[in-house]
Amino acid sequence: MLTVLDDESTIRRCQRQFMRALRPHVTDRIAVRIGHPGESFRARVFRAGGLDLWYHTGVIGGERYLNAFGTGMPSAGDAVSSTIEINIPMSGLDRKIGGAFARDEQGRVFLVHRGRIGGRRGVGKYLFETRYRGVWSEARDGEARSAVVVIGGLQSPLFARQLALFVRKVQAIKAREAEDDRQGRISFEEDGFREECVGSRAVPEKRDHAAECDRDLCVSDLAGRLREMGARVGSDPEGELFVRDRSGRVAAVIEVASGAGPQPVERAVGRLMLRGWNLPREPRRLLVASGDPFGKAVAGPGVRLVPFRWDGGRAVFAGLAEALAGMDDAGNPE
Repeated sequence: MLTVLDDESTIRRCQRQFMRALRPHVTDRIAVRIGHPGESFRARVFRAGGLDLWYHTGVIGGERYLNAFGTGMPSAGDAVSSTIEINIPMSGLDRKIGGAFARDEQGRVFLVHRGRIGGRRGVGKYLFETRYRGVWSEARDGEARSAVVVIGGLQSPLFARQLALFVRKVQAIKAREAEDDRQGRISFEEDGFREECVGSRAVPEKRDHAAECDRDLCVSDLAGRLREMGARVGSDPEGELFVRDRSGRVAAVIEVASGAGPQPVERAVGRLMLRGWNLPREPRRLLVASGDPFGKAVAGPGVRLVPFRWDGGRAVFAGLAEALAGMDDAGNPE
C-alpha cells in the first residue's frame, strides 16, 4: 500500500525532483495573468510545447507548494485559467490539499491527487470521483486511509507524459456537463477514442502502480498509432479500445496488459475473451503486452499478440498492421 509522505525535508526533495522532471520539456517561459476564484495575478509560466502543457510553481503562505497546470500554449500577456492545481503541503498532512507524494513498499515515490478540483459550480471532488478514470489506489494518510489517484512515479522516464495525461483527463472532465455519470452510457454506438475514459474508477487490489501508470500511457499511444494508420478507433464503456471496419462494424477489440507477469496478462486475456460477446459478428481479439514468452504462450487461437516496447518515452508496437490486416467489410477476419 502507498503511504503519504509528511516529513518536511523529504517533501522538499520530492518537490524539487518533480520540477526537475519537467525541466527538459520546457520550451519557453512567458508572462501571463492567471485567473483564480475571486482574484487573478500576474505570473511567469513555463510552456512545455511537446506536452501541450503549461505550468506555474511557487509557495503559498509558506505552507504549501503551488503547482498549477493548464493545457494549450498561451501567448505572452494572455489571461489563462489553470486546469488543475496539484498543491502539496510543505510539511505534515493536510487532506484539504489535493496533492501529495506517496511511497510504495519498494521505496518508489509517486505523485498522487485526492481529487479536490474546482473551477465552477458543479465541479468538485464528487464529480472527480465519479468521472475520473485512471490509476486509483488506497493510501495510508496518517491515521486514516484515503482513495487517491496515482499520477505517476517521480523516478519514471515517462513521468512528464503521465502528468500531461492526467491534466488532459481533468480538462476533459471539466469540459463536460456535470450530469449523472454519463460514462456509464457510452457504448459501441459512439465513435471516437476517449482518453479520459482509460483506467479504473474503483480502488482495486494490491498491484504495481508504476506498471499501471505506464499502461494508461500505452493505451493513449496505441490509439494514436491506430489513427495514424487510418483505423476507426474508439473506446468502449470500460475505456478499452476497439476498431471498426469500413462498414462501421466493430471488427477488433484490444486489451493492453498492465505488466509482463502472469496475473496482468491473464486478466487481460480474460477481459478480451468476454468482450464483444453481444456483437453481431465475432470480433478479432488483440492482446497488447510486452513481448515476453509468457505473453506469447497466452496468445493462441482467437487471440493475437501485439508486442510492444518503450522507445524514447513512447510505446512502439510490433506487428500491429499485420494483426489488423485481412478484415472484410462485414467485420470478419478473413
